[in-house]
Amino acid sequence: MRRVIIGHNQTITRQVCLPVLGNIKVRAGEHVDFGDLIAETTLPARFEMIDIPNHFNVSPEEADTMIKRLVGDVIAKGDVLAQKDGFITQLFRSPGDGKLVSLREGRITLALGQEKMQVFAPMPGMVAELIDGRGAVITLTGSVVESSWGNGKSAQGELIFWGELEKKGLGIASALVKDKIIVFKKAATAGQLRRVLRLKPAGLILPSINPEQLKSTRESDVAVLSLLGFGELRMDVASLELIESMSGQTVYIVAQENTVGPKENPLLILPKEKKADLGLYKEEIKLAPGLRVRLRGEPYTGMVGIVKGLPSEEMVFASGLQSPSVVVICEGDQMINASIHNIDLIQS
Repeated sequence: MRRVIIGHNQTITRQVCLPVLGNIKVRAGEHVDFGDLIAETTLPARFEMIDIPNHFNVSPEEADTMIKRLVGDVIAKGDVLAQKDGFITQLFRSPGDGKLVSLREGRITLALGQEKMQVFAPMPGMVAELIDGRGAVITLTGSVVESSWGNGKSAQGELIFWGELEKKGLGIASALVKDKIIVFKKAATAGQLRRVLRLKPAGLILPSINPEQLKSTRESDVAVLSLLGFGELRMDVASLELIESMSGQTVYIVAQENTVGPKENPLLILPKEKKADLGLYKEEIKLAPGLRVRLRGEPYTGMVGIVKGLPSEEMVFASGLQSPSVVVICEGDQMINASIHNIDLIQS
């Protein structure tokens, strides 16, 4: 069993960190908005190894005596790195500005150029904690739908359902889609996906995604979430109810991957006006009769129901799996015996 957040008044925290040490640009307790700079650092643009023995046609031992610089030296373009004396003096000059980072067996390694690395707030919220030299923990309270997969990008925009746009007919103008968060209630066809991506929305919410569509969504600049993972599935009732309440409002897709700490699932968030609770966290909910769950595994993937019972003895399923089971009552009073491993406990 896993827990999935689909509900109002949820307190969410997200780490926003550099993969290496850098400079933090925010303070604990400070409010940040989407896109605010959290931390930054400067890294070499590239590394270049220079083979002095091969260049001067000498042994590594001889090359060591010809090198004129030490590890840690700051180098300017054109500076002499090595010199071979003789009837005609041969010089090897630095190909660019940088720093000498390694000397080994007559080979010089340079870190050349500079490239700035920055991380930005993927959502508005409060800085709850600073992570030494790396970044910060941001927290907010709001309505949240937890997703199974995202393409690693974050976005903000007004939430609109694709079906509502199609009802208008006469084609869908780019202005209606550009910079919006577009929601599909059922799996998008290949043609629909190509069309909506060409219109340049800020983000895309799909109930599921076909594996053949992964390449285009991973490479797209548009932030993409798949609520139920992979396949051709309709959106589950619990997620749909909450997302419909977000229609027409500014929402946030938070799908970037952590550089430190455990992996966290992507989120769709509608922030609440009240400040996040920085100290009080909800007690962990345990599976029990009366709680709302979502099913995984064919043919029930995406169905939502209420736990009716928790049998004491394990059950052997058609697949051969033996595991604890959960009795779930779904729409139309359909009773389903599901493995506990195919249950999402909805935290709402």
